[in-house]
Amino acid sequence: MSNEQELEKKYRELDSIKWELHDLLKKLVIKTNIGEIYDDYTDTVELSIGDITIYSCAYYHQIDINQGGNEINLDHDLETTKIIYQEVKKRYEQLQKTKEFGRSQIKTEDIFNKSFSLENLGEK
Repeated sequence: MSNEQELEKKYRELDSIKWELHDLLKKLVIKTNIGEIYDDYTDTVELSIGDITIYSCAYYHQIDINQGGNEINLDHDLETTKIIYQEVKKRYEQLQKTKEFGRSQIKTEDIFNKSFSLENLGEK
């Protein structure tokens, strides 16, 4: 596979993950009332997980995160976007399990306030 083909494959995968992440963030905000969906043409979703705030804009097809005042655009960072998607999905599934088994002692905030690490953030 040529470098050009590999690059195109990478961007197709990134594009797909960005859409999946946006849809998952919207579901979470709607189900939990944690975060915000902006009521404008951009369809921007904002959700905090631990010390990271994720912004997903459907109109501009853009993912940004803010960690400790450091704002980072992930439009070309497949690996970090994958990590964030997997973490959000894991917490979504954890939330589903707590609801499914009626474990009301586990609060939604407890699931989403847990911190997670992004090593080498913004160095790609």
